[in-house]
Amino acid sequence: MTKNTDAAFKGVAGVKLRQAEQLEQFEQWAAAKDWNSFHNTHYDWWMFPVDKPSSHGFAWTVMDEEVQELKQDPEYIHNYLRGVELLLLAWGWNLQEEKLIENPDPAQNWHNWPIRLHKCASSLLLFGFEKEFNSVKRYAQYLLQRGEDFTYNGRDLSELFAD
Repeated sequence: MTKNTDAAFKGVAGVKLRQAEQLEQFEQWAAAKDWNSFHNTHYDWWMFPVDKPSSHGFAWTVMDEEVQELKQDPEYIHNYLRGVELLLLAWGWNLQEEKLIENPDPAQNWHNWPIRLHKCASSLLLFGFEKEFNSVKRYAQYLLQRGEDFTYNGRDLSELFAD
């Protein structure tokens, strides 16, 4: 399938709108150092869209045509990458420098959301952001070396992060 034709699909405009609204919250949480809101709120579907249905069905699923359309919008892409950056900061990881941040706040740490990390990484691959994917992969590998479990609903999500 190259285009999401499902009746439940929110459309590219819907994805953009919901992402912009969520990013505004992300910015507020980060400014307030409210990292727990990143850990306890659900937003993966529209912040890091993938080409597979979710618990929301195909509402937020993007296929090749939608990805190409979204990639043509500089504001969307800026917001998308900023969302990735803030999510990783909430986990104590500097996306650009590919390393743990120094002196993190107590809540800036891993909160056992392998599915969220997997969706973020899968979305980065789908959108062609290899550099950012490699940083997320490096963080995942750090977590795995620490002994974190990447099993979600009986599925091992660590395979995406293997060398």
